[in-house]
Amino acid sequence: MKVSAIVPAHNEAPRISKVLKVLAASENINQIIVVDDGSRDGTAAASRRISGVLVLSLPENLGKTSAIHMGLACVKHECVLFVDADLVGLKANHIDSIIKPVISRNCDMSVGIFKGGKVGTDFAQKIAPGLSGQRAVLLDKIADFPFDEVAGYGFETALNNFSESNKWKVHKADLFGVGQVTKEKKHGYIVGIIKRLKMYWEVIEGWLSSGKK
Repeated sequence: MKVSAIVPAHNEAPRISKVLKVLAASENINQIIVVDDGSRDGTAAASRRISGVLVLSLPENLGKTSAIHMGLACVKHECVLFVDADLVGLKANHIDSIIKPVISRNCDMSVGIFKGGKVGTDFAQKIAPGLSGQRAVLLDKIADFPFDEVAGYGFETALNNFSESNKWKVHKADLFGVGQVTKEKKHGYIVGIIKRLKMYWEVIEGWLSSGKK
């Protein structure tokens, strides 16, 4: 089974190349799609420097869920891997640990969980592992996902609820040494906190919109 990777990105020019190089070097990734979600910092240009990467540039910031939806329209293969653009410590073995349970048809979705990376992101995923943006899923399983009902950062929680409602078999893969750059690190403390609160609200909306009330 072949794998298409989708990387939604908004203003991730300083970070996205490292993630794309890992994906490009993986013998198990057959297509890489970056959805540049209205970036203003050269994210698209940085992505195009990596050979073989398809870049979709959205004229304005539509949010993570919409960016992923746009990317899915270009997917060529049966398995889809979603990867965040701001990961640190990502290696080929981490990619394999996420996708192999899916491509071997041992599950419908595999979710990567940070461990032994950054303290903050490790702690967040220990409390709420279902929020992880690193996951692989069979394309035909996600075909009926209600994208129009979910906004922004609500994708993962809504997908968790969708998978539960449809009785998917879900695998959790430990990603040792992988972490994520925090919003406070990217934007400064005050702006970062504001963006984090907005993210949490969209996560809650995604949870509610998918029927978990």
